[in-house]
Amino acid sequence: MTQKLPTLLIARTADGAGLPLPSYLSEYHVGLTLCAAIPSSIRIEPGERVYVPIGFAIGIPKGWCGQIVSNPTLAREQGVIVLDGPQILHPADRGAVFVLLQNSSPKQIVLRRGVEVAQLIVVPVTQIRWQDVSGQVSIASEKTDPAAVLLDSELDVSSEGNEVMTSSKRVQKTPRNRFGPSEDEE
Repeated sequence: MTQKLPTLLIARTADGAGLPLPSYLSEYHVGLTLCAAIPSSIRIEPGERVYVPIGFAIGIPKGWCGQIVSNPTLAREQGVIVLDGPQILHPADRGAVFVLLQNSSPKQIVLRRGVEVAQLIVVPVTQIRWQDVSGQVSIASEKTDPAAVLLDSELDVSSEGNEVMTSSKRVQKTPRNRFGPSEDEE
């Protein structure tokens, strides 16, 4: 079954004149390249954050969202990362796109016009409904059972008839096992 691909509406802004529109580097890449639409170059001091225009406005269709992530080469080689990444573009966002970059390296970085600074990944999204089950379950305190405060979507009914929230994948909160499985899963 073939999934219907979304159509993104893109309009070049004045600062994007002469720059290429976002594109995939190959059929195997998942991110569209985003280039710096700055006048000539900017210097970014260590730890400094800057908004960099990308040179276009975008229209993402309903049911999809854009995620702006760091350019892996720029991040790895120069320490320039997308701050608050991924930056989310909602279908309601219709203005010019800017990327919030930070220099995480200990030295000054110079970005030039047209350099790829980030990538745009477009993914389908589903809006969910909330169901408040606070009054229907017993949740142990962190002091009595650290793993029990992690909620799962499964409810068990105990022998007393009270529903108890259980977790099928518990994570211990001790620093040495923070991301490891609990003892009952080994």
